[in-house]
Amino acid sequence: MSMESRLHLFNRMMSSRDELKPSDVEELSGLIQRRALGMEEIRTAMRVGLYAAFRNEVRTEQIFIEGDRHRKEIYFPAFAPDTKGLAYFRVMQLTELLPTSEGFREPSSSQSRLRDINTLNVLVVPGVAFDIEGRRMGVGKGFYDECLRRFRGKRIALAYEFQVVPRLPAAVRERVLDWIVTEKRVIRCQ
Repeated sequence: MSMESRLHLFNRMMSSRDELKPSDVEELSGLIQRRALGMEEIRTAMRVGLYAAFRNEVRTEQIFIEGDRHRKEIYFPAFAPDTKGLAYFRVMQLTELLPTSEGFREPSSSQSRLRDINTLNVLVVPGVAFDIEGRRMGVGKGFYDECLRRFRGKRIALAYEFQVVPRLPAAVRERVLDWIVTEKRVIRCQ
């Protein structure tokens, strides 16, 4: 695929995601989260990195609630000016996630910061598109890409089925995911 087709894929995926009705986002997110919660990797993890959904990304609230009920430590990312990347912070209640000027919800820097991302057992991430080999296309800022490159635990993406394509553009080379969970299936990446 050329860069033009990469842009076309990005725009098509973002448009498809943006066109989802709120009721569809809730229903599909519920199915995806239930599938994820059934995975041994999440069931047995004691420390989980999640994300707070932005716009129509797959929601993670059920995973947080169930994880909290099982006394898992749950961490969410926030932009860290000192590293110009993402840092993960312990979240005890979803109300601790505060809106940023861009509309994201993040923990505040006053919460307990994780020193080493590799103390997490599982890292759950969003994305724009994915392929079955475990490659991920994000929004282009590279924050999650850097975390996924450094992270040695299980890496799981939550996605709508339409976001999974046979092969991402050649510009997306690295396999960064172990699993992709959609409303229809759990994909073990090759």
